[in-house]
Amino acid sequence: MTRQEIITNIFTIMEQHLQLPTLSSFHEDARLNEDLYMDSIMLLQLLLHIELTLGVKIPDEELDPKAFKTVGSLASFLEEQQGGSHD
Repeated sequence: MTRQEIITNIFTIMEQHLQLPTLSSFHEDARLNEDLYMDSIMLLQLLLHIELTLGVKIPDEELDPKAFKTVGSLASFLEEQQGGSHD
C-alpha cells in the first residue's frame, strides 16, 4: 500500500467507524489530538480498525506516542509496519 492509500484509508476509517465531527481539519499534518480532537480511547479504536481493515499488525512493543502525533506520522508508522513503499 502506498503512503497516499494509507492516508486515504485512515480518513475512511475515521469517517465511517469513528464518525469524527472534525474531519474538515483532516490533512497529512493534522495533529490527531489537537486538530482532530482524538482522545486516547479514540486512538485505540483507530488502531483496532486499522488492524482489522488494513490487515496491518501493530505489536504492542512497537507502539510509540510519537507515531501518533499527526496523520502523516501515523502513515509513516504504518508504512514501516507493513514494510511498504515510501512515496
